[in-house]
Amino acid sequence: MPALFVNARTDTYWLGRQKEETMTRLAVYEQAGADGVFVPGLSAPDGIATLTASITVPLNILYSPSGPSLPDLAGLGVRRVSLGSLLYRRALTAAVTAATAVRDGLPTDLTALPYAEVQELGVPGETPRTTVRPAGS
Repeated sequence: MPALFVNARTDTYWLGRQKEETMTRLAVYEQAGADGVFVPGLSAPDGIATLTASITVPLNILYSPSGPSLPDLAGLGVRRVSLGSLLYRRALTAAVTAATAVRDGLPTDLTALPYAEVQELGVPGETPRTTVRPAGS
């Protein structure tokens, strides 16, 4: 049976209100037995460092392209990074861009993983190749 990891979330930064309660909430989650805490929306290095210094469980941060890099987050003590909807939104953007270009007869870059490599992604224990080739090759 897989172990359960409870990652308690507070949206004080995500919603932009009651930020002063963040540390108190994380302490309560930690005392209640949470295995980790998640503070989406927090990207200021000093705020991240303050939280990691005050908790013992892993701090999970929502990655932001405009925020600290992964090495910087690690240096601040962040031990878990989430992508949230980023991958979905990037894939949706690519799908809409390609469909619009095809519809409008515009030049398109249909570079994509070959179908066989996509299938390999779902095979347990297999290490997928990372080659990206133009569609149809």
